Amino acid sequence: MDRAGVRAVDRARVRAFDRLDPFDRVGGPGGAPAALAERAAEAVQSCAHELLPRSGEIAAEITAQVLAKLPGLVPTGSAEAIDAVRESTDQNIGAILSTLAFGVPATATEPPLGARKLMRHSVTGGGDITDLLRAYRYGHELIWQRWSSYLARQLAGSDLLSEALAQSSGHIFTFIDRSCEHLVDEYRHEFGGLRPSNGGRPAPADVIHDLLGEEPVDESAASSVLQFDVRGHHVSLVLAPIDPTGDVRIALQALSAVASAGTLTLPVGDGTWWVWLNWPSRPGDELLATVAATPLRGVLAGMGAPGRGRTGFRRSHQQAKEAERAARLSRHPRPGVVRHRDVELAAVLCTDPDRARRLADDRLGALSSQDETGERLRETLLVYLSQGCSKTRTAQQMHVHHKTVSYRLAQAEALLGRPLTQDVLALGAALLIDRTLGGCQPVDERPAAPPPVDRRGSTHR
Repeated sequence: MDRAGVRAVDRARVRAFDRLDPFDRVGGPGGAPAALAERAAEAVQSCAHELLPRSGEIAAEITAQVLAKLPGLVPTGSAEAIDAVRESTDQNIGAILSTLAFGVPATATEPPLGARKLMRHSVTGGGDITDLLRAYRYGHELIWQRWSSYLARQLAGSDLLSEALAQSSGHIFTFIDRSCEHLVDEYRHEFGGLRPSNGGRPAPADVIHDLLGEEPVDESAASSVLQFDVRGHHVSLVLAPIDPTGDVRIALQALSAVASAGTLTLPVGDGTWWVWLNWPSRPGDELLATVAATPLRGVLAGMGAPGRGRTGFRRSHQQAKEAERAARLSRHPRPGVVRHRDVELAAVLCTDPDRARRLADDRLGALSSQDETGERLRETLLVYLSQGCSKTRTAQQMHVHHKTVSYRLAQAEALLGRPLTQDVLALGAALLIDRTLGGCQPVDERPAAPPPVDRRGSTHR
C-alpha cells in the first residue's frame, strides 16, 4: 500500500469512529466496539496464519533492502556479519507474524537471539547501536508496508479493515519499541559500562542460550532468573504450527495439563516455540506415553527423552529439535507429538534427504509406488520386520487378521522381486526412510481438512 493508500485508510478509520455512538467507543479515542474489536482480532490472526509460511521469503526481501540502504550496519562487510543480519531479520519477521497469528501480546516478547548476535557483530566491527536502531526503524517501515497491503487485500470491503489495521499497527510498533529498548539496555551493559534498566538481570532468552551452549553456567543463578529449576528433571519439546489451524499456545496448554509439570518457553520465530517441562523427580514411562499421545490440532511437537540438570536440559532439547526436523521431512507431516526415540534412527538415515530417497527407491523398486495400496504394503512390511518377522505379532500390532498380514506380505514380496528375508537390514532401512520422507499414514486415519475461515470473523462448520 502506498502512502496515499495509508492516508485513505487512516481517514476511513476516523470517519468510522465519528459514526459510532459515544457509548460504543470502547477504550477511548480510536477505540472500537468490543464485538468489532474481537472480530477484527480474529481476522488479524487468520491473515497472519496465512502469511506465516512466507515469513522466510519476506525476511529475505527485507534483508536485501536493509543491507542496500544501511551499509553501516555491517561495516566490515564480512559474510558472517551479513549472515547475522539475515538471521536477525528472519527471526524478527517470524516472531512478529507468529505473535500476531497466535494472539501473543507484543509485550511478552524479547529480541530474538539473532538480533543480539547482530548487535555484537555490528559494534565489534566498528558500528554503533544507532546503526542497529536505524535498521529496526527501516525494517519496521518495510514490514508494515507488506503487512498493511496484505491485510487491505484480504479484508477489502470488510468493516473490519480499519480496526484490524489499528490493532496490528499497535502490535508491531510495541514489538519494535520493546526490542529496541532491550537492545539499548544490553548495549549499555555490554559495551558502555552501564547497567540495564532492569537492574542488571540478564534476559531469560540469553540465559537459555547460555544453558544450551558449552560455557560453564551457574545453574542456581540460571534457575533464579528463569524461575525454573534447571537442576530438576526435564523433557524438551519443539512445537511448530503446520497448518493455519495450529495454535502453539493451545497445544502447550494441553501438554502442560497432561504433564502436570512446570514449563519454560522460548518463542524462536516462524511460530516455533522451544519448551521444557520440569518435574522434581524423573517422570514415569506411563506419564511420558500419555504426554506423547496428547492430540494436537495443527501443531507438530518434537519430544526429547527425560534428562536431569543442565546436561539433560540441553540433551533433551537437541533430541526434540531432531525429532521435529525428522517429522517435518515428510511430504505430509501430521499434527501430534513425535518422540525422539521413535524417529532417532530415521533422523540419522535421512540426514541427507535426497540421498536417502534415492537409496529407498533403489531398494524398494516397484514397492515404492505412491498409492494407498503401496503405502499399506510398506507399512505392514515395516511392522513385520520390527516385530521380529512374526506374522502373529504384526497382526496384533496392526489390529488385522493374520491372514491379511500373510496376503500383504506376499504382495510386497512379489513387487520386490526377491524374498523378504534377503538383505533384511537394507530393506528395513529403506522402509524407514520411505515412511519418514513420504509421510505414509493409515488410510482411515487421514486428518480432515480445516474448515474455511470467513474473512468477517466467523468459521463455517
